[in-house]
Amino acid sequence: MKKGETRPFKELADEVYKRPGAREEIEARSAGIRAVMKLAELRKRRNMTQTALAEVLQTTQANVSRIERGGNPYLETLEDFVEGIGGRLEINVVFDDEVVPLKLPEAVAVPTPTRSSRAA
Repeated sequence: MKKGETRPFKELADEVYKRPGAREEIEARSAGIRAVMKLAELRKRRNMTQTALAEVLQTTQANVSRIERGGNPYLETLEDFVEGIGGRLEINVVFDDEVVPLKLPEAVAVPTPTRSSRAA
């Protein structure tokens, strides 16, 4: 092949897939990429603005933004519980045409009230 000459994608893909384990590695990496999809990316993928979503949810665009940036304490609590019993919480977003694993936001540490603060 001469310098600067292009090759069809199928030809390149066939060459890569000939390597042992390549197909499995590519599939695993693809699943990993889908698994880390964040809420904002998911909304954008569905061609929806924050404002449009806010209307559907009967809230404000600012609230949609907050939801996308932050975690849901109830999900975090559930995740902590499931991890505490040795499991892993997984959530899938299911549309008519696809299923997308949703990555949960990082847990936010919330201080536990002490007995003296509860009595106050």
